[in-house]
Amino acid sequence: MTESNITYQEKFKIRASEIDFNQKATLPSICNLLQEIAGNHAQELHFDITDLQENKMTWVLHRLVVKMDRFPEWREPITVETWPSSGDGLRAYRDFRIIDEENNVIGKSLSYWLILNIKNRRPMRIPKTILEMAPKNVDHVLPIQDAHFSEINNPEAVNTFNVRKTDLDLNRHVNNVRYVEWALSCLPDQSKADSIDIKFMSESVLGDMVVAESNSTNNQDKNTDYIHQIKRQSDQKVLALAKTKLMQS
Repeated sequence: MTESNITYQEKFKIRASEIDFNQKATLPSICNLLQEIAGNHAQELHFDITDLQENKMTWVLHRLVVKMDRFPEWREPITVETWPSSGDGLRAYRDFRIIDEENNVIGKSLSYWLILNIKNRRPMRIPKTILEMAPKNVDHVLPIQDAHFSEINNPEAVNTFNVRKTDLDLNRHVNNVRYVEWALSCLPDQSKADSIDIKFMSESVLGDMVVAESNSTNNQDKNTDYIHQIKRQSDQKVLALAKTKLMQS
């Protein structure tokens, strides 16, 4: 099976609800589009969340890496392409490309997924039928790397959020994109991240109080990056860890 005959694409036009004050798409809105098209493609391939739930299983996003070369503008048409891209037994990978009208790739993403047993909430091995759908010998849009994330002891920025009904997804836990929004809330005013690497570690549910924390770091190019930590206030359980890079002016 090749990438071409497993690739799925949808066209979108950036809406007013998906932009910032610069009239460009936000990183969370891009993540929402990726989540949407991933679910639509999985449904077409007959292994979406509703298919799995019939067998007491469900998909959960374990890690998401997004890198944008530029953000599309308000009302700009874009095409998002995606395909399942192999796995390692416990994780299934899915690649994405974001393409503008001139056929330029303006963004890339690699996602890592787990299948969870609904009853005991433990990861299960990815069914062979799903892994075999992935194209063979096709490079990922971004390299598969082990996650190296740092926890935060003395945060420079802190925000607190109460989990609402509108934050929940089909699994009745917090939607993945909410964690992205909470992490980005700790960035300095007027700044914008053009990439994020976020690892989802535990579930959060309705009524939880969630604390988002961040610290700045200096990378090899002497630019300022940020590390992020999302935790539950009641027991200090770490729910997600992330790294972001700011756009350079």
